[in-house]
Amino acid sequence: MSETERAGDLAFRPEAAGEPGPGRKPSAEEESGVPATDTEAKSPLGAGESLSRGGEETAQREREPGREREPGRDQEGVRGEADRPHGRSTLEDSTGIEPEGPIDEESPPPPAGDQGG
Repeated sequence: MSETERAGDLAFRPEAAGEPGPGRKPSAEEESGVPATDTEAKSPLGAGESLSRGGEETAQREREPGREREPGRDQEGVRGEADRPHGRSTLEDSTGIEPEGPIDEESPPPPAGDQGG
């Protein structure tokens, strides 16, 4: 057994970890909890809140007057109970650089990227 393997074995033994630390002290809010009747309860310090925009918010911004849609993306309408926008992408969206369509009209569009061997 090499010295490296032996050191790894020793480092991961339970006795090498030592005694656990004291941990943290829960706050008074954590100790008391939230009543079951509180329908407006919030996460502490914003935990669990999303920091990014959702798809619906992005779509709403794109519909604002004066905003231009990304080239290569065509919106066809909304779908489902949530009225989520849906559409299709053209070759310009797929590659972004001098897109070439299929040779035959019935062929699917070629995939984006370097497909050479």
